[in-house]
Amino acid sequence: MSRASSPRDKVREDLEQLTAELIGLGLVDDQNFPATKQVGNGLWEVSFKGAENICLAMVDSDYDLIYKELFESRSFSLKLIDGGLLQLSYRFEGDVLLKHRLAYYPSPSLRPFQEDPELYMREELYMEIVSRRVVPFPLRFDYDLKAAKDMAHPSCHLTLGDIEGCRIPVHSPLMPRQFLEFIVRNFYQTEKFDFISGFPKHRYFFDASITVNEKNLIHLAVPSNLL
Repeated sequence: MSRASSPRDKVREDLEQLTAELIGLGLVDDQNFPATKQVGNGLWEVSFKGAENICLAMVDSDYDLIYKELFESRSFSLKLIDGGLLQLSYRFEGDVLLKHRLAYYPSPSLRPFQEDPELYMREELYMEIVSRRVVPFPLRFDYDLKAAKDMAHPSCHLTLGDIEGCRIPVHSPLMPRQFLEFIVRNFYQTEKFDFISGFPKHRYFFDASITVNEKNLIHLAVPSNLL
């Protein structure tokens, strides 16, 4: 039975369980397990060792260089078998979620495969996933309660390709379970390999944050326990 009580405990528990599940499925081959730390008066973060290097992904550099820096500094929560990096960080003030940053950085190179193709030819799962990779395209779900501005800067939004000004409204902040399912379902699920059905069930949800005006725009719905 879950012992999680505060929202930050629920986030950490959700991420810990999903990390173990993804390792068991063989999709994750390296990880920095989540940790909770106090970062100020009443401020708490659920993040990972190496999160201080997140700013590397914000610089105006070629994607290859950004990925290389994140990889070498181990600035990720999870590393997937094809080199994709996942970053999950949350900040709370008491029990109130202030921010989250949920990012996916696919590998920009197939060098590991090219260096030893016979090895990966024997790794059927790896080959089926990598063969679908075409162009590396980072994406990020951000939530920022205090920076929100109706329509111009939705409190929760999806950014594609780290393009400044790309903020697609999202119905609510995402729990780790929702973000990881989104990534696995859309980038790793195949006809032969079903990973999603084995995931732990959805247990926790954040309240809706989208405004009335933002609902009139094209936006992303987030399933909740109210549906």
